Amino acid sequence: MRVLLTTHVFLPDYSSGTEILTFNTAKELQHLGHEVEVCTGFPARSGLADSQRFDNYEYAGIKVNRFFHNTEPMGGQSNVVEAEYNNLFFARWFREYLWHFKPDIVHFFHLGLLSASAIDICHELNIPMVMTPTDFWLICPNNQLRLPDNSLCAGPDWNSVNCVKHAVTNNQPPLVSWIFNRLPDWMVAAMVWALNQGFLSGAWFSPWVRALHQRAGFLRQRMNMLDKVIVPTRLMEKMLVRNGLKPEKVVFRRFGISQAMVSTEAHSQDPTGKLRVGFIGGLSEHKGAHLLISAIRLLPGDMSLELKIYGKSTDYPKYYERLKQLANSDPRIHFCGTFPNDMIGKIFAELDILVVPSIWYENTPLVIYSAQAAGCPIIASNLGGMSEVVEHETNGLLFEAGDIAGLARAIERLVLDRRMLQKLAANAIKPKHISDYVEELHNIYIEVLKERRSSI
Repeated sequence: MRVLLTTHVFLPDYSSGTEILTFNTAKELQHLGHEVEVCTGFPARSGLADSQRFDNYEYAGIKVNRFFHNTEPMGGQSNVVEAEYNNLFFARWFREYLWHFKPDIVHFFHLGLLSASAIDICHELNIPMVMTPTDFWLICPNNQLRLPDNSLCAGPDWNSVNCVKHAVTNNQPPLVSWIFNRLPDWMVAAMVWALNQGFLSGAWFSPWVRALHQRAGFLRQRMNMLDKVIVPTRLMEKMLVRNGLKPEKVVFRRFGISQAMVSTEAHSQDPTGKLRVGFIGGLSEHKGAHLLISAIRLLPGDMSLELKIYGKSTDYPKYYERLKQLANSDPRIHFCGTFPNDMIGKIFAELDILVVPSIWYENTPLVIYSAQAAGCPIIASNLGGMSEVVEHETNGLLFEAGDIAGLARAIERLVLDRRMLQKLAANAIKPKHISDYVEELHNIYIEVLKERRSSI
């Protein structure tokens, strides 16, 4: 079987959860004897010629085809807001690529930096397709269902008023944003309606607002063109169905991980008796590292603990500088950079607790499963996919998202009660192995192919 996997970014330049999941799936499919390629995006520098926007390379025996995307006109398409979800230039290339590779099935793990035009092309060529959404890109232009004030969002509202206000906040000067966001929702909705009727068509913002408004309907139609949507959490299922996905399209399968990398290292105790707290993830605001640092700073300086923060400092340099300022040279807080994925077992062997303080819903970060495979308890925000894996006072502790004092209390509790820590570690769940996960995916592929053949 020829299988094409897609993701927004890929190894070796990017190595977060979606990329690792896509890679491990590709290798397992290869192990089963299938021919696998990956199609991915890359956030390119500005000013590339159209002829420079595609290349390919090989990573660990996997052929990777890459599209260099940027928020600028390309291929004759000037509306960059529309191109984010319906990139016609990419679609033309993708059609030709599929003609050459001729996959039996396409499995989308992410379509950011590529666009849902890929779904149109697969539909046009009658190629079966499934999707495993690893964040909320299908329903949210910012992927996170999180508004500028960090409040959580359920998806686009009537006439996408919340999306328009969010876009203005992100892209316009503070004064313009301040004024616009104080307009009543009905007034913004009326403006969006008027623009869609052709009024104010000469205004510079008209095509961008129309494209943003049309995003939700466009992607609703495309996700219902998929044969199956394989969701890893009930939260994801709920959000997608609420935003228009047909329930019969949904298949629930939790992620799998490569457990060999996290189960080979024996857990060691710190001879000093310190509680070794860890953070592993992207150093961006929605991941919440600032909350964890602030919580540590709330605790007495002589409390027996240390914090190790693992994450890339260069992705969001302003946020990283903010974290350093929050830490204020506290000797208990260590910025440890990144590590190769095959070192994760050694990292967890030297941690007593992993903290996942995200301020968005997440979708069960793979690091949670890796921690559990290593017998490492978790303190996590009481949100969505995280609370589907972390059961309070069983295999971890939950605190309300954004509650710095609540997080500090949870950490202090484990400093003072090591029996509780041992209990949480003993109750760690055994995550699904990646080979079992891919076997489930393979069975779904077979089922989809049979349904396609029977409908002819």
